[in-house]
Amino acid sequence: MVVDNKTRIREKAKELFMQLGMRRVSMDDIAAATGMSKKTLYQYYTDKETLVADTIGMILETNHANCENCRQKAKNAIHEGFLATASVSEMMRRLNPVLLFDMQKYYPAAYRKFLKFKEDYLYKFIHQSIEWGVKDGLFREDVDVALVSRLRVESINLPFQRSFYDAMKTDLGTLQKEIFILFLYGIATPKGTRMINKYKTEPIKPLTDDTN
Repeated sequence: MVVDNKTRIREKAKELFMQLGMRRVSMDDIAAATGMSKKTLYQYYTDKETLVADTIGMILETNHANCENCRQKAKNAIHEGFLATASVSEMMRRLNPVLLFDMQKYYPAAYRKFLKFKEDYLYKFIHQSIEWGVKDGLFREDVDVALVSRLRVESINLPFQRSFYDAMKTDLGTLQKEIFILFLYGIATPKGTRMINKYKTEPIKPLTDDTN
């Protein structure tokens, strides 16, 4: 498949941002990684801020598609969560924890895209998943769905907190998986707990391999 220059730039930028964070990567670095001159690079992106925002937008679109794919393939709400977490964890094992901090502090346009994704899509996705689990008897009927959905969304940011990450001494993917499982146990019924234990012992492969 022929990849156009703009897509190639975003893909290389994503690779570098995930490895090093955003602030440490220059337009010179991206030009070198793509084999383009800076003049050619600036024909597609007039500044780094625009490139960062576009790259984050691409990552969020991929995450949206992955979530929808997990929902289509899932047998139940807990299975859906394990599928989604497998995809996210695989990506995050290669992610530099400074990425979110860099985005929040230095690239507000990109950070606003991230926040909008959390509010407009991710919260609703998790809310629907919990409702599904309650309906199937996997999650407790007395769960405050809105509250626990919000807690789950915000817990995604926790591994990116530098003090937390440094104390744990492990990769972001493992941290996300453990936080997710702890969350599930907190809202599960006995039936749901048995389901969690089942999926914990089964290999769950990501439905897509977006680890570039």
